Amino acid sequence: MDENAENHVEQTDNKAEDAEDNEGELSVEDLRAELEKIDVQVPEVEILEINIQQDENYAEFPLSYKENTNKEKLILAYAENFRRQYVHLYRDRKPLFLNPVNECGVEKFVSTTIRPTLLPFQALYDYDNCAEFVADYLEFQALDPPVDLPTQLVSPTTALKRQKGNSFDFGTLLCSLLLGAGYDAYCVSGYATREICLMDQTRDICPLLKKKGELKSEEKKKEARKYQVKPPKDLRSKFELKMQARKEAEEEARAVERRKEEEARISELEKPKPDALHGLRIHCWVLVLSGKREVPDSFFLEPLTGNTYPTEDDKFLGIESVWNHQNYWVNMQDCSNGCKDLSFDLGDSSKWEYLLHSSEKPSLEIPDVE
Repeated sequence: MDENAENHVEQTDNKAEDAEDNEGELSVEDLRAELEKIDVQVPEVEILEINIQQDENYAEFPLSYKENTNKEKLILAYAENFRRQYVHLYRDRKPLFLNPVNECGVEKFVSTTIRPTLLPFQALYDYDNCAEFVADYLEFQALDPPVDLPTQLVSPTTALKRQKGNSFDFGTLLCSLLLGAGYDAYCVSGYATREICLMDQTRDICPLLKKKGELKSEEKKKEARKYQVKPPKDLRSKFELKMQARKEAEEEARAVERRKEEEARISELEKPKPDALHGLRIHCWVLVLSGKREVPDSFFLEPLTGNTYPTEDDKFLGIESVWNHQNYWVNMQDCSNGCKDLSFDLGDSSKWEYLLHSSEKPSLEIPDVE
């Protein structure tokens, strides 16, 4: 009886193992049947329009400020889909500045807020005058908290009426003026130093002194006359003149060395304290690319002060995204070294991820010289 029971148990175990093996090896038909049971649905994006009367002159705003057209709703759906994919793929990156609310509490895509405008003033046709106008006309309001993106972005018209705004309001207005003047300009959302974000110019050279130093007085060249009195003969010793010139050069070199040491000592004393939020402060500025309006090299334009900086300047610590009135690009390059190693070829999809597919920014190619 014991042997029969043991054989029966072994047969039962073998059958169980065979059944498990068969379950582990599903046929193609079984796999297809299982996959057909999965129901994939496209998520519905709800565009919420919160018409909150946040402005005293809410009734005076046009209808386009208070509601979205069908095209605007479609672009907001595209932006929301792009944002979901971005958050899913890059969980460690900061959120994108895509669709804040406007002054009427209605959600708007940032590219639709930029309005290329050419003002009927000749002085505002150049980028430096436009930047100086925006910096002088608007009153700066710092972001609070400085490490978070603003929840509201007003139109350039409202910014001009209020005469105040944060760096994103400054940048949107300046970018609109530059695009209207024919420049290839973009708003930039990124990170900058404390001095740039807070418009602290206490350690900068006064622009009036800088301009004064740059002016060079041209010496009038004396016309050579055919008949003129010869100068008297120099009877001084050439050796003594040479030794005196050498002595003066040595004294000047020592004075320059002392001046450098004094400047280094002063700069060390005036060195700013370490910033606990270094690399986290959010800021908006303007990028002007070369090409249009005979701009030879790309540069940064700071809307708060109107100053220009090269793209390699160490005051700008990183870039998250750039946009103009036609498209939106996300930076896919490493910013551990600031903006020094960044390529601004927006047509390179490996370095800049676009939101809208268009041929507006093809890959930069050098034309063949005939």
